[in-house]
Parts: sequence; structure tokens; C-alpha cells
Amino acid sequence: MCEPNLPMLRFRRGHEGIINVVDGVKTAHQQSQHIYTPRVKGFKGRPRSSRRDDHEMAHVCDGTQCKCTIAQEYRESESLTMGADSQTKTILCAKTPELIETAIADRKPEQSQTDPHPSRGAPTTNDSLVAELAHSDSTLSGAQFEKALQTCSNAVHEAEVDRKLKEIGSATPILPSEIGTDFNFKREIVWKNVVGFLLLHICGWVGLHLAFWRYCDYRTTLYTLWLMYASGQGVTMGAHRLWSHRAFKAKLWLRIILLWMHTLAGQNCLYVWVRDHRQHHKFSDTDADPHNANRGFFFSHIGWLLSRKHPKVIEYGKKIDMSDLEADPLIMFQKDHYKLLYTIFALFGPTAIPVYFWGENPWYALFVAFFFRTVLSLNGTWSVNSAAHMFGTRPYDKTMWPVENMFVSFVAVGEGWHNYHHAFPWDYRASEYGTPLNLTGTLIDLLAKFGAVYDRKTATPNMVKNRVMRTGDKSHHTYGTDEGRSAFTTLWNIWKHPSNPTYNSIHTPKPKILQSDGYALIPDELKQSERDEDILSKENEELMRRQQEEENRTTEANQIYNKLSKYIKEQQQSVPESVDELLLQQTNNNVDKTAAGQGKAALNVVDCNDNALVKRKVTAGASGHH
Repeated sequence: MCEPNLPMLRFRRGHEGIINVVDGVKTAHQQSQHIYTPRVKGFKGRPRSSRRDDHEMAHVCDGTQCKCTIAQEYRESESLTMGADSQTKTILCAKTPELIETAIADRKPEQSQTDPHPSRGAPTTNDSLVAELAHSDSTLSGAQFEKALQTCSNAVHEAEVDRKLKEIGSATPILPSEIGTDFNFKREIVWKNVVGFLLLHICGWVGLHLAFWRYCDYRTTLYTLWLMYASGQGVTMGAHRLWSHRAFKAKLWLRIILLWMHTLAGQNCLYVWVRDHRQHHKFSDTDADPHNANRGFFFSHIGWLLSRKHPKVIEYGKKIDMSDLEADPLIMFQKDHYKLLYTIFALFGPTAIPVYFWGENPWYALFVAFFFRTVLSLNGTWSVNSAAHMFGTRPYDKTMWPVENMFVSFVAVGEGWHNYHHAFPWDYRASEYGTPLNLTGTLIDLLAKFGAVYDRKTATPNMVKNRVMRTGDKSHHTYGTDEGRSAFTTLWNIWKHPSNPTYNSIHTPKPKILQSDGYALIPDELKQSERDEDILSKENEELMRRQQEEENRTTEANQIYNKLSKYIKEQQQSVPESVDELLLQQTNNNVDKTAAGQGKAALNVVDCNDNALVKRKVTAGASGHH
């Protein structure tokens, strides 16, 4: 047996499929709230617990078997208010080599006398190696990790082992294991943004007054409404469904038009819009979400643009995959020249057309075709982040904040069916059905008939049914229950229809804690059981059977309750009558016939609570005896 002179290693799961390898020294990242068991072939992983276990595993080194200790740490936290990682200190990948370098330097034994010359594979200087690894930010898959570790195990010289360990550590990104909402976090207001948006909305109100009080030409108003719809399609069809979720593919000419329409909307460059939206879906309603709905209506509507980003938004945003957009020269051209393109296509162009073609007042054209249009389209988009996360039902997933909101769907041309969209973000329809209020989905279907759109992605009926029955709030029109469909409220309890902007479920989800890999954005990120049709079909049958049994038990319980209520009501009605009749009969028998017509007596029968059960007057002719 050779001496186990390798440093003790700790293997920690940072997020799904990634194993973090760090030397035996305690790093700041190990203060994370949750640390998970590795699931790599060759290691024995056990469920999380609140204790610390040491496991031994055979290790091959220099042709001789030895043992190295593998410490696995597990920690639990039940905090919901502060969030799972509100106090987590994150170590970025570039720092990992330095930590490993420091730990190995402290533990490295003296050079063996039998081998006075260092290994040819060993690095000449540690500084150059650390500098090289610091620029590396790749991710090791499970297979790559095993291969690298096997190479490390079979290394002849310890210096080669050290180098391999550093390679593994530097190629493993370290993120907090979970992410939630820290309600004690105080945001810093950006006052220049506050003043800018305030002035923009004031100018928008002026434009509204000019447009609908007939100060400007009616053609300017109609033209502005058309611009709003066109720019809206640039956001919903282009930036949202095509580029953010890759829900379908489009021909080159259509992509150019949609990119122009998105520039017309003036909602930042497409690259930033897509990155923020993918991050919103990946870490929805947590501190890593740019417009976290847990912080209230105002913040998720516009407040997130008036304050500095949460550090988690910046940190997690760097991990969003944007390689598809970076490979598109059109999108990168818009990104590099956005300010110029915005000035031409969103400001000067829309303002000049009414002035040139029908002689509109330049100031009227500016306030109506630019300010009024911009403010209205911005608030329509923002309503998806705010109202569509608060007011409505959750038939697909009751644990998420997004809701089904018919009013927002009308305002945002089909983006209000938000609970479905967050459950199945890759579906090009962004709703289960192509309703008249899903104008964007209808337009995509129309363009598909002409070949401009192809490869449309949808969620299968089995996937939808399974999600509804597993996690829905029972309000679904087909797979829900009568009780679930009636579990809603409206303002002042009137206009009880989904088109009411205040139509809202009585069930409110709790703040959620997500794993660091977040929600699935594409079907490939789902579990096998969530996308295999055979598994889904069998599970749906079982869910239907359970739901039917539950409904039968509920129906039976309701029938028993109704029968019992009816019986009690009948008894309450019959008992007083029998008592009254008995007392009346006794009274009549004692009445002096000679005194009839001379008086009258009031007969009262009361219960133990002094509530009158029977009150009847017995009239006599002269007098009565009790």
C-alpha cells in the first residue's frame, strides 16, 4: 500500500450534472445554504441529510492501490423569507485555480529522493498555470469529469496529479445551489431613470390628448395605431417567440422585417431583450429574475427599470446561453448600432411620414406618433410582467406566479395566457388554444401557410394534460373541477368573467426557491418522465383515476351533507309544530267555556337560547286560563 499523500478532496454538486472539485480547505462557497450529493458513476451518493459523513473509496495511484478520503457535506435550510442563498458568497471560476493552488502548495510533500528530477509533464511555474486556468470558463459534463478523474488516478507523478486536479476545478463553474427571494434586500434608485420615464409619460399623456381630442389629423391617429400593432408584433412574434424561445423558424425576409419592427418598438436592442427574457423564464420570480413579481406590482411593471439590478441578476445573467444570437450577423449589427437605428426608425421616421404625406403639424406628429405610441406600447409589454403575474388563474401550475389573464392577452396581442406560457415556453402559440385573443399565434399560422414560417414547436396534449392534473389549481376548462373553476374573486364581486381585469384566483403561490439550473426553457431540459409519451399516457390514466375517485368521494360527502341538512331542517320545522299543537290542545281543554270571548292569551314556546320557536295567540271571548 502506498501512502495516501494526495490531498483530501471534496466533491460538491453546484447544479445539475456538474461536480465541483475543491481541495480540503474550506472555501467561502461552502457557506452556501444547500450542498448536494454527487451523482457520478463510481461514487456512492446518498440523500441529503443534516450530518457530515466520510466515505472511503479505492483509488489507484502509481500502480498501487491506496485510499483517499472523500468528504461529502450536506446542509439543509428551510428559510423562505430570506431565500435559500441570500447570504451566499459566490466564488467565480477564475478564482478556483488560486484556491486549489494555495491548498496544494500547503500540502505538497517534499520531492522523493529516488526521483530527483521533476516530471516532464509537470508545469514549470505555478503562476503561469494559474493565469492560464483563470481564463478558462468551460463546463465539464459527467463523462468528461470521470475521464479527467481517471487520468488523474492513473498519473505516475504527483505533479501531474496536481495539474489534473487544477484543470478539473477551473473548468467547473461554481454557483449557489439554490436561489430564492431576499425580502430584506434594499434597492438603489437610479434617479436619472426616474426623471426620464416621468417626462416620457407626461409627453405620452399630451400625445393622447392630441390624438383623441381631434387636435391632429385623424390619419395621424390611425397611422399611430398601426405603428403600435407593427412594433408589438416585432416584440411578441420576433423578440419573444422567435428569438427568445426559438418556438419556430422564419425566412430571412421575415426576420429582417421583425427586426425592424422590434427596433421601432424602442425596447432596447434585441440581444439584451432576449437575454433578460430568457433569464426571466429560467429563474422566474426569484432574485435572479430582472422583474421579480414577489416584489410587488409596481416593481415588476416599471420599478425594475428605475433601480439598479440585483447582484443575482448580473451573476446569473452571465450564464444565459446566447450563442445562437451571437452567431446571427443581423442581430449583432443591430446590437452594435442600436442607438443610430433607433433614432432613424423609431424617432425620425415615424414622425416625418405624417408631416411629409398629409401636412401634419411636426409637434403633433412628434407627440402622437412617437411619445404616445412609445408609452402605450411599453405599458402593454410591462403589463405581461406585472398583471399577468398577479391577476388570474393558474390551471397549469399553481406553484408559479404567472396567470391566465384575458385582459392582458387583449392588450398584448396574445401574451396574456402566461401560466401556460411559463409551463411550456417553447410552444409558439404561448397558449393552449389559438383563440381570437391570440393574434400573434393566428398571424404565425397564417404565415406558415405561405411558407414564411416553419418548424413550429408545440407542447403535446399528453404533456399539457399531465401538467394540468399534477400541478394545476383545478380551474382548467377540461381537466379541472367545478370547485376549482369557481375558486375566484372579482372587485366588488361583480362582472364575474375572465375578461374582468380583477378576475383573480383565491389561491396565491408562496415565494419559491429554485435549483440553480432553474426552469426548463426547451423540451430537452425536461425530465424523461415529463416528455416520454408512453410514460405520460400511463401517468395520465392514473391521475384521471385518482381525480375521479376524489370527485366521487366529494360527491358522496356532499350528498350526505345535503341529506343531513335537510333532515335537521325538517326536524326543526316539525318539533315546534308538535309542541305548539300539544300546548294548544291543553289550553283549549282548560278554557272556561263561559269565559270565552272575554280575553285572550299569548302562548310562547322558546328554546334554551331564548329564541322563539313558536309564537301563537289564542283568542278567547272573555278571559283565558294558563
